[in-house]
Amino acid sequence: MRAPFTLGVFDKETQSCGIIRKGGVSQSSSEIAGKLAKLLNSAPYARESNYEIVVEPIPDPIDFISSIREAEAVIRFSFTVTWPNPHDVDRLIQGPAKEFTKEAGGERTRVEVEGESLDKGLIEDVAKAVAADGEQASASVRTGEGGPPKRVHLSGNPVVERVEPSPRESVFSSILDATKRAYHRVRGPVDL
Repeated sequence: MRAPFTLGVFDKETQSCGIIRKGGVSQSSSEIAGKLAKLLNSAPYARESNYEIVVEPIPDPIDFISSIREAEAVIRFSFTVTWPNPHDVDRLIQGPAKEFTKEAGGERTRVEVEGESLDKGLIEDVAKAVAADGEQASASVRTGEGGPPKRVHLSGNPVVERVEPSPRESVFSSILDATKRAYHRVRGPVDL
């Protein structure tokens, strides 16, 4: 009990982990993700099945989506995909791009679209799917100020959800509930 440790859960449905951030274990979500990936890849199952388990923080998309909604026009949108975890991808473009990446023997594919005024609703939907997958996205937006396009990125703070265990349930159930809420908040409608 003297060694630094933290609590976490895995939700099979969303393939996401909820981890309590605790001082003395790690300072950043990326560092926690790296340690968890190293731990999971050291297990016999990962080695024997010749798989590599990748753990990435899910970025909170709210600032990115806010920039998309407030823009006069979105003129460029790009995102990356990797192929190991296509369980909950946007079927329009993410799924085929992941399959292409896998079939080509690649590690990462960048998809980009340009136009005078891209469909903001579609861009928002794909951005949420990209965030839920722990991938990267960026957009060039025209603001109403008439200046040059502004580049915005899906990055920054990871999704955070408060965990408040009740006396009637275990702390693990509370973490699992919070993990599911956070994931569905990223994938569902975003309230600004």
